[in-house]
Amino acid sequence: MRSNGCTMPQPRNIAFIDHTTRMGGGQVYLLRQLSQLDRARFRPVVVCPSDGTLPGLVRQRGVEVQIIPVHPGLLDLRKEDLIRAPLSFLLNPVRFAACVRRLAAWLRANRIDLVHLNSMKAGFYGGLAARLAGLPVVWDFKDIISADFFPALTRRLIVLVGNTCATRVVANSRAIRDEFIRQGGRAEKVTVIHNGVDLDQFQPSRTNGAVRTSFGLGPATPVISIFSRLDRWKGHVYFLQAAARVCRDYPDVRYLVVGETTFDDMGYTEELVRLTQDLGLAERVQYLGFRQDVADLMAASDIIVHASILPEPLGLTPMEAQAAGKPVVAVGAGGVLETVVDGETGLLVPARDEHALAEALLVLLRSPDRRSRMGQAGRARAAALFDLTMNARRVQDVYDALLSESR
Repeated sequence: MRSNGCTMPQPRNIAFIDHTTRMGGGQVYLLRQLSQLDRARFRPVVVCPSDGTLPGLVRQRGVEVQIIPVHPGLLDLRKEDLIRAPLSFLLNPVRFAACVRRLAAWLRANRIDLVHLNSMKAGFYGGLAARLAGLPVVWDFKDIISADFFPALTRRLIVLVGNTCATRVVANSRAIRDEFIRQGGRAEKVTVIHNGVDLDQFQPSRTNGAVRTSFGLGPATPVISIFSRLDRWKGHVYFLQAAARVCRDYPDVRYLVVGETTFDDMGYTEELVRLTQDLGLAERVQYLGFRQDVADLMAASDIIVHASILPEPLGLTPMEAQAAGKPVVAVGAGGVLETVVDGETGLLVPARDEHALAEALLVLLRSPDRRSRMGQAGRARAAALFDLTMNARRVQDVYDALLSESR
């Protein structure tokens, strides 16, 4: 392409690699990153191990998808497999080597300029493949690599791969950065860039009447919602137990549970549904599964809960809730301490404490004025710190710097 007699530079090819096709917070944010990518400078290709929900949503956004199979024995690997399935475990090095070679060959053949690793598991095979292909690598760290989440051997491997294969580690929070360094990660490789929120999509002025009507909720019905994948550490059990306590004083409150079953625990949803029935909440709680209309559902909610029982690496939900002008009740640990201001934009409670969670909900239910003030303060905080356009631009600045160095 020529303009004014000068050759315009071609967009650089970036491969975004994810190990799963199921939707979680990391995959939702990948879609948001793609929506903000400057297509004049970068041409994205999303690489997944199989077809599914994520590839379908990526294609809807006009982005190319490449399916490069990865053996299920690698994607489903757990630390217990050495004992439970030793033969399968011992075969994994062979499978891993084949996967890395296949991906590295594809990266070279398709003239990829930079690799963005979108998940922890993808970091292992994607990082080594990119290294083999001689490409710069951005590893998007969305996890705190502490003993709460990873066994010792896995933590050592993550740090080893990060130190040797990642050109830059983008940590979604200071909590993630600090733990990576504490575990032996090289500090000079790490850049902290918080996830961002689309402030035009999540905003206090968004209407909610149609959403409430679709769920049989009246305009004055109090609604408390929790948004996260259905994973045991996300604290849904404590959310339900707190809801049961709140119902003693506010029996008209309704609860929305938004998110689908986690990647490796398909029976958890049934357990939660049984607990809901046992607590007498069957008529008050609705399970909505994975939804793309999160902004509408937040607009239809009065209070947003974030109940993780382990330190949250960042916590996208509290950021979205504040952008939507909603008060947050969240467990005060990990990255949430960087996003929610206790007493100003929400209330922070201890983990695994349904009594404290219920009391915080009751405090806000009793005071509509306080909810309104917190919502306004939250919106101002989100606009200042969590603007998607601003934070996505910072990630693209990392791409530019690495690509300039690689030239």
